[in-house]
Amino acid sequence: MKKLLTILLALTLLASLTACGNEGKKDDKSSKTTTATTTAGTTTEAPTTTTTFLSDCPTLPPSTTETSAPETTAATTTTQAPTSTSTVAPSTSATKAPTTTTTTVVAPNAGNVPKSIKILSVGNSFSVDAMRNHLYPMLEAAGCTDIHLGILYIGGCSIDKHYECIRRDSASYQYQENVNGTWTYTDNYKASDAFALTDWDIVTVQQVSGQSGRGISYENLDPLMELIRPQIGGAKVYWHMTWAYQQDSDHADFPNYNNDQMRMYKGIVRATTDKILPRKDMAGYFPCGTAIQNLRTSSLGDTLTADGYHLKDSYGDYTAALTWFCYLTGADAASVTYRPIDIVSHFDEIAESVDNAIKTPLAVTECE
Repeated sequence: MKKLLTILLALTLLASLTACGNEGKKDDKSSKTTTATTTAGTTTEAPTTTTTFLSDCPTLPPSTTETSAPETTAATTTTQAPTSTSTVAPSTSATKAPTTTTTTVVAPNAGNVPKSIKILSVGNSFSVDAMRNHLYPMLEAAGCTDIHLGILYIGGCSIDKHYECIRRDSASYQYQENVNGTWTYTDNYKASDAFALTDWDIVTVQQVSGQSGRGISYENLDPLMELIRPQIGGAKVYWHMTWAYQQDSDHADFPNYNNDQMRMYKGIVRATTDKILPRKDMAGYFPCGTAIQNLRTSSLGDTLTADGYHLKDSYGDYTAALTWFCYLTGADAASVTYRPIDIVSHFDEIAESVDNAIKTPLAVTECE
């Protein structure tokens, strides 16, 4: 029995030793398998793939995701908002407002006013309207120091009559002159004496108002100019474009236009276009007729004449003088500082009418 027990104990011990040996071999195989898998399968196992991807490719998307987002957030938070507040808004305020202010205070063009000017009109009462009351002080206020204005005057004198008087050298004129701010008048005067009186810079010619819109009445303009030109040296000749009558005028020549102001104005424009613009012996024309017609669209309305045709000694004759001044000097009407008290309240409308007449001399521009 004792012997049997000894044998069983020996068998048990042997079995135990066998099991331990097999377990050790299993661990060795597992370790070898794992090692083999790690070596041969680095691109398939998640841990190995992740480690290899991050270390070999640090700039690809996984790396960008981890580094760019924090940097963007920080930059946006710490720099962009302060930059917008401190530079953009102040810069806009600091530059735009001064620019707008500068634009609104730009001075109007004062033109080129000569220190000396000598103007002679071969005209009639419509020349007087343009020259007598305001042209001298307007030039003086603008800085002209040597002013000589003259008018060869016959009331209602037409191109035909001027031609006959100058051709015959008759003492048929009243010579009106202003050299110091005051007008003087000399009767029984010859045109030739006026032409020879001084070296005129400018000589103006015009048609009588009632015929100014009838082209057929300009036939003697050529021979008249042939008489005048040799007697005035280097003076420039300008045409004085006159104005249409007031709508309720009782002038004897108004029926020539069916007593219609706009019909008369359009006739004046047509005659100017056909008979004056093509001339090579004239330097230009003063668009007084258009300036007056423009002003009639203002709050002043059709109230610019004293008797239906001669301009009032206020808004009307000031507008004509301003047209001459601006046309000759190139000045904007708004630059003129000579503004009598009786026209101040409507000066802006007058200035607008004159500027528009010079810009668009053969069509009406309504006052805004």
